[in-house]
Amino acid sequence: MNKKSKLSPAVKWLFGIFILIGMILSVVFGSIFFLTPKLKATNPVVNNNIHSNIQLRIKEDNFQTSSKRDLAPNKVAEIIKNYLQVKEDQLTSNFDVNLLSADKIQVKSLLATTDDKRDELINLLTNKPYLTVTDHTGKPLFYKGRFQDNFENFHGLDELIKEGSRDFNMDLDANPASDKIDEGYSDRIKIKLNDYAWDQFTRLAFFYFLRSNQTQNLNFDDPENKVYFWLNLDEFIKNSMKNDKKGWEAANGNPVNYAYVGNDPRGNEKRDENGRIIKKGSPFLKNSINAQKYLISAVSPISLISTKKRDSIFYLINNSPNGYSNRQLASLINFSYTPFLLEKVDISTKTENDSLFVNKVNKPTYQYDSYILVIVIIFALMSIFLGIKYRLLGAISVVVMAFLLFVLLSIIVAFGVVINSLIAITIISMLFVVFILVTKKLQIFEKEIFDGSSTSKAMNKANKKSVLSSLDLLATLGISSIIAFYLNVNHSSTIGAIIGIASLLILAIITGLYTLVIRSLIQSDIFEKKKKLLLHKAKIKTNLSSKIDIFLKAKFFIVPIILIFVTAFVVFTSFAIKDKSLFAGFNTKEFFGKNIMFSFRDTNIGYMIGWTTLLIVLINVVAMLYITFRYSVQDGFIYLIKNLISSLLVISFLVIIRSKIDNFIYDGLILVTFINVCDGVINSSRINSEIKKDINTKNYIYTRDQIKDIFSIWITDIFLVQNVNLLLGIAILITAPFLLVNISFSVIFSLGFSIVIMWYLNLFIIPRIWEALLIKKYSNKQIRIQKEFWKTQKIEEQTFIGINDFSM
Repeated sequence: MNKKSKLSPAVKWLFGIFILIGMILSVVFGSIFFLTPKLKATNPVVNNNIHSNIQLRIKEDNFQTSSKRDLAPNKVAEIIKNYLQVKEDQLTSNFDVNLLSADKIQVKSLLATTDDKRDELINLLTNKPYLTVTDHTGKPLFYKGRFQDNFENFHGLDELIKEGSRDFNMDLDANPASDKIDEGYSDRIKIKLNDYAWDQFTRLAFFYFLRSNQTQNLNFDDPENKVYFWLNLDEFIKNSMKNDKKGWEAANGNPVNYAYVGNDPRGNEKRDENGRIIKKGSPFLKNSINAQKYLISAVSPISLISTKKRDSIFYLINNSPNGYSNRQLASLINFSYTPFLLEKVDISTKTENDSLFVNKVNKPTYQYDSYILVIVIIFALMSIFLGIKYRLLGAISVVVMAFLLFVLLSIIVAFGVVINSLIAITIISMLFVVFILVTKKLQIFEKEIFDGSSTSKAMNKANKKSVLSSLDLLATLGISSIIAFYLNVNHSSTIGAIIGIASLLILAIITGLYTLVIRSLIQSDIFEKKKKLLLHKAKIKTNLSSKIDIFLKAKFFIVPIILIFVTAFVVFTSFAIKDKSLFAGFNTKEFFGKNIMFSFRDTNIGYMIGWTTLLIVLINVVAMLYITFRYSVQDGFIYLIKNLISSLLVISFLVIIRSKIDNFIYDGLILVTFINVCDGVINSSRINSEIKKDINTKNYIYTRDQIKDIFSIWITDIFLVQNVNLLLGIAILITAPFLLVNISFSVIFSLGFSIVIMWYLNLFIIPRIWEALLIKKYSNKQIRIQKEFWKTQKIEEQTFIGINDFSM
């Protein structure tokens, strides 16, 4: 017989050591040579300036004709935020756009922390990136949408420099550009033309076609046969004349020549004596002036026309490696065809409500800008507990968690995302999820060791019991993060993206690699004989179970929750009556402005509230349905009740302490929901594992005492970890407000306080509710059995049919 070859424990042990050393080296050297320099370079805070509030007026764009259409005020804010998202920020977390009135908008930027960056942001919003088309001499080919053929009233380059590019673009409908092409082209975008624009564009193409035939120059690569597509041509020319006057004069005042290296759009083309090309040139745009972000494309207009006769479109080639992506280019063009303009508030006419026109926000002197420090503090507290409680296993867990954190930060930085306080607080919440998963596995291992199992069997049971619940949790988090990312409400795309990436890393590193490492390392006789190396054997107090019973019987633990709700209601109604507005019950002046009597029609606040509420509801529905189908109806109900109580307590405490409430409160509630999803799945898995192991028949009935024993044992097992969670929540509340300087306190408070609430509910409230539900469930089941529910005509017929089918 062929025996299966198995690796010896020594080989497995060496494998585990090798993986651990690799993780340690990756974290140490990766942090020193890659992560730390990247984080320092992308830190936006300069001279204590943490962000800027810029206020702009919205005006109707009277220069657009074809793209004229009415836009709701909240749609204007959405367009601006999407534009900033694509242009500057991959995850929208560095920008907030709020309408203060129907004609006034406020943009908050975490990146504009210097005068130059603020001016750049204002210029980005007030000057549209108009799409201008010129010939090889720099002559504009369109004026107010009309192709400029050889007629008398020609509008040339001098007029463009003087008045700007606004009138020198094609007259297109709204949102004419798209980076989604059915044919699958990857290096171009699609421009949709209306009837008038198509007529003018075909005139341009026909003009070039006739001229090339008349001159017998059929070389489409010749600059004379090309048209040049520009963004912000007037800005490009003015910068050239200001910063490189000699170079501009050397290019003969031609922007096409000036954009190319050597002032030559032919690219050092060589010809023989008869003028025939013997070597084609390779023209390169100048990197020194960032020409690739101004001169978008140079191509023959004849080759742009679609081969499909019914399609009034052309494909704009975009092959500049250092320029804009297809998505960015489409967004820039679409923004230039919006039916509104943004302009700076005139200081001479500025009113009291315009006080935030340009406002640099500085951090107090007692605060420090270090999101890394707050992450390190929370991670250090987790590490101390794991090291003391689980010793060698705890040390291994700390190394794996550090490696996961390093990989997560590296991925975020590699994508060019600027890590701000919101991303940091989301990372902390996912670090807390990792901590819960790791401690659950180690708790099961500890319990099996105390029950007399060997180290190998105990670890196998721990892996078996924890893997399924980990997969359940990651599935729920993954689905919820996808919903948050694609709805893209407020900052939900940032939170969803970070949680989604972290979930995949948890699956690969914690559920996969961590399980393999600890399983390989402990399969040694050394640990079998010296279990003290793996964990700390604390003496379990004999009277702890009796105290747990007292906790379950006590009814006064609900009193603090009721007092918080009552106090919040009193505070809320007092301020609401005083200011004669429901919204005055919340401290919302930072959000709504000084005038509390705002109108939803004039702002995007109602839009934001509605969609964010929908997002939170969807996440809760997904989590509740998953827990219900995976475990039981009672477990799904427990999750819903717990998350509802947590969210209401967070809001109530913010009302009581009169904390400033803004759009960040929604981000806090989303994080609270994700934390409760994690805790709900873990607890449901634990309770169901205790119940299922004693069920031998379908009609098994748990007695009241058995159910109480299950929850008594459960609370005893989680008591220490819940107290550690309490300390972590308090640590977040103490440290984060001083270290996360560019985020609202409501987010920090929501995360920290929700962990404190989770400790209170898990120990004093939820067990009573859960126990009552299970007692009621088995009581009803007992009644059905006593009434002999199977003795009905329907069930007897089904049984008879089943017997006949079996006999056949």
